[in-house]
Amino acid sequence: MSCQIFNKHKVIVGAYFICYLILGTSIFGDYGFSWDEDISRSNGLTSFNYVFHDDNALLTYVDRDYGVAFELPLTILEKILHLSDSREIFLMRHLITFLLFYISVIFFYLLCRRHFKSWKVGLLGATLLILSPRIFADSFYNSKDIPCLSFFIISAYTLVRYMETKSASRAIWHALSCGILIDIRVAGLIMPLITYAFVSIDVSRLGVRRECGLRMVKSIIAYTICLGIFVILFWPWLWKNPLNIIDAVKNMSVFRWEGTVLYLGKYLNAKKLPWHYAPVWIMITTPLIYNICFFAGVFRMLEHLIKVKTNYFACSRNELIFLLWLFAPLVSAIVLKSVLIDGWRHLYFVYPAFLMFVISGMLYGYETSGRFKGSIQKATRLAFVIVLCISLSSTMMFMVRNHPYQNVFFNSLAGDNLGHRFELDYWGLSYRKALEAILKEDSRDLIKIKVANDPGILNSKMIRAEDRRRLVYVEEPEAADYFLSNYRWHPKEYPYANKFYSVKVDGSKIMVVYKMKAQ
Repeated sequence: MSCQIFNKHKVIVGAYFICYLILGTSIFGDYGFSWDEDISRSNGLTSFNYVFHDDNALLTYVDRDYGVAFELPLTILEKILHLSDSREIFLMRHLITFLLFYISVIFFYLLCRRHFKSWKVGLLGATLLILSPRIFADSFYNSKDIPCLSFFIISAYTLVRYMETKSASRAIWHALSCGILIDIRVAGLIMPLITYAFVSIDVSRLGVRRECGLRMVKSIIAYTICLGIFVILFWPWLWKNPLNIIDAVKNMSVFRWEGTVLYLGKYLNAKKLPWHYAPVWIMITTPLIYNICFFAGVFRMLEHLIKVKTNYFACSRNELIFLLWLFAPLVSAIVLKSVLIDGWRHLYFVYPAFLMFVISGMLYGYETSGRFKGSIQKATRLAFVIVLCISLSSTMMFMVRNHPYQNVFFNSLAGDNLGHRFELDYWGLSYRKALEAILKEDSRDLIKIKVANDPGILNSKMIRAEDRRRLVYVEEPEAADYFLSNYRWHPKEYPYANKFYSVKVDGSKIMVVYKMKAQ
């Protein structure tokens, strides 16, 4: 019987992830070209030329302090496949970015299953991560923040595994995941710091002389040596001078961007953001039920802390790891006044830790609803499950209804009139569908286009080559056949009358196209 149950569980989990893989590989080509994709590819190309063509341009390259542990393999794959057309190149990049995120969802399932000791809760965790609209959309085109989030999940899993046995082999696997993480984004240094903190606590509790203490010390030495090797190995900029990583750390909080962001109806300098900028963005762009369950999960942890008192570390080490993973970066960003652009995407990597408390809160709600007896218990638990299912279904329907613009998700806490209060399609992804709509309806050989900002031009790279050649970009609206805008830095309507095409996400306008010469 137990064997049948085990096989049934494997079939369900396998079918779940096969369905998700089919979904992702079916829709990866639907998304537009985000503002940073050219820059990200240039980072990879510069390191590629340094490694394979002895081109020292990397040593003076403006973004040399960006890790390329993901971008360099993308460039290598581009060269292996002999891709030359921009559409082919960036479709490949979108697919590989999704596949990395897909792997991280599997690791998140494993992390949740291990921590909560239930494969069903593991699937719940994977579902919550997938049903996070902004993360879902970014998992196809954001090759900066999503790989960072993905390897935070993988390194958290290897850390939990390592802390269970303190074996040298698990230490090396953890070092590998941390090395890649740091070489994607230097903020990944947080994970080794957490590792050292918890190993130090264990050493102080158990003592060095005991057998487990000696094994622990040996494993952390192996971890440290391997981590240093992997960090240098996967980041070509460090090959000649590993101390360059110090400059990368210094530059982390002082991001090279002088622009403004729309927040609570005001345009603010990105270097002078209020302390609540990131927390508010997190709260208004995650499904409302997640926020509620998060606070329930934190309450559950505090309740457990009061009950356990002196033995909390031994009983709840994982919760402390998740707590540091979540709050250490947030507090650091606030204290250091880090530059954050377009919401909280630079802090996406804390989101899986946030979800661990969301899951804990959901389990707490289910347990609490079952404290009654008899038929009341069944009714309250059923009511809780129904509310949860309705909420998750609502999020899923938003994602289906607004595909491929899940990146513009806000919950009810954000209020009304969103376009005048927050950045909407700041990536400029909606330009692609707008350009395709023009090309479909206008059969002329040359079509003059005026766009409000760079993504309007960049998105032409996702258009088929024969159609791309028909687009001519002009400087003045009066000289154009069509004017396009995603309302970035211009939340008000334009003084043009002949609207040709528009995109709305649950009532909020994110793209408009006007026919100009018809006026």
